[in-house]
Amino acid sequence: MLKFITNIENGEPDILSSVAEKSLMILSLDGQLLARYEPPKNGWTHDKLTQLASEFPHQWDYCGADALLGESFVGSTEI
Repeated sequence: MLKFITNIENGEPDILSSVAEKSLMILSLDGQLLARYEPPKNGWTHDKLTQLASEFPHQWDYCGADALLGESFVGSTEI
């Protein structure tokens, strides 16, 4: 399953707020665009991203995929 690193725990930096209004792009590990999702009206939150991840095709788990908001890395099946 694709896991997002956008939650804030133990003083970790907030990497989501500056890119919450960007499109979510799911790329294969080879860099091929698998899917693109426009941001919700109020921007992405960690909960919205993880909820969406539950709907991703299971094939992505086998081939591997990375998630980017704009150009910022926010998740992967490799985590």
